[in-house]
Amino acid sequence: MDFIFANQSLYYLTKQAFKEAVQEFYELCNEGAIIFATMMSDKGYSMYERGELMDNGLREVKGCPSGRLSGSSYIRFTKDIEELKEDFKPFKPLFWGDYELINLYN
Repeated sequence: MDFIFANQSLYYLTKQAFKEAVQEFYELCNEGAIIFATMMSDKGYSMYERGELMDNGLREVKGCPSGRLSGSSYIRFTKDIEELKEDFKPFKPLFWGDYELINLYN
């Protein structure tokens, strides 16, 4: 495999399942392959109600202010760039980046 695109999907995995997926991606990749992945910052989803951190690394997230979504999701938030580097450790980074969401509902 030469390219993996994991946009807004990996943060729904438990910590263990995420670790296994990243290792499997690494083993599937050809030399020089690129992985593009997005994770959810701990700073994101501040306008949603969050549950406590569970043993599997996920938090329940509910209460969409726009009313567009109902029910709950379970997300594994990333604390900072250092945690992101640790999470994707088998890969050699080309770029690490982050941004903060604008809260349009406050």
